[in-house]
Amino acid sequence: MASSVHPVQSLLARLKLRHLRVIQALGELHTAAKVATHFHVSPAAVSKTLAEVEEIVGVPLFERGHRGMRPTEIGKEMLASAAIVLGQLSRMAESLHALREGTRGQLSMAFRTTSVQALIAQAICSFRELHPRVDITLVEGGVLDLIAQLDEGALDLMFAYDDPRFEHAALQRAPMIAQQPLLVVASVAHPLLQRKRLTAQDLCEQQWCLPVPGARMLHHLQAAFHALGVPPPEMGVRVSDVSMTIKLMQTAPFLAVFPQHSAAQLEQEGVARVLPFKLDRQIESVVAVWNGALAPRAAAKAFRDFVLQA
Repeated sequence: MASSVHPVQSLLARLKLRHLRVIQALGELHTAAKVATHFHVSPAAVSKTLAEVEEIVGVPLFERGHRGMRPTEIGKEMLASAAIVLGQLSRMAESLHALREGTRGQLSMAFRTTSVQALIAQAICSFRELHPRVDITLVEGGVLDLIAQLDEGALDLMFAYDDPRFEHAALQRAPMIAQQPLLVVASVAHPLLQRKRLTAQDLCEQQWCLPVPGARMLHHLQAAFHALGVPPPEMGVRVSDVSMTIKLMQTAPFLAVFPQHSAAQLEQEGVARVLPFKLDRQIESVVAVWNGALAPRAAAKAFRDFVLQA
């Protein structure tokens, strides 16, 4: 007599949490020996667990080679699903811990643009007045690293310029700031501020705080000057950090480029002044990004809704 149990239900009944943890670790560490060290078990135990999973699934999940294990196409699909399941379990554990300890949960977010920092700083302060026991963490990192953290559930929310790399099945986006013009700003005592008319060549002859190679702002700066028929600025200091750019501009006469929102904030704080020169260049819109495949932590969803409504 044929079994009445559906194959999917049978597979789910046999898969254990330890299976998913070992599969995920193999995807990251690539060898049974490293996974065994990570979990404080023997390599034989790791190999046995992998064999169990592959027997349950019915196909190989990893290819064995001289450089370790690499996931097959089905293995990659299982790794992606395992990351979601384990991430969701981690969030459930955090929520239960928060309830037990009497806190109100956790929230982690990251920024890849200064355009929204003033807005988010105000939102954080207002949110903390309503939810004083929420543990808020601000993290740093490159875009790909932060996307990986969103995938894993370690990061709740990211604010960044819109990017094709966010076109990911699990990621959701909401607009924060529309496209904005790129502006040239100068140190407050810069001699160019005394001139009534400026040319692109005048700007090229100045000392700049230039974006580093590969930076989004460098691409926009170069494209803007090429459109004016002038080689882009090359004299000055290449800086990857906005705070150092500000320090340099406070110390000596430098020029720099900033999106309109950031430039307005620098003017308001008396750090720099916008030059009366038009660069025909728009910066991508700023978006909020989160992992829609994971049920959000309560604090993270509350803050996201709070910001988007504001």
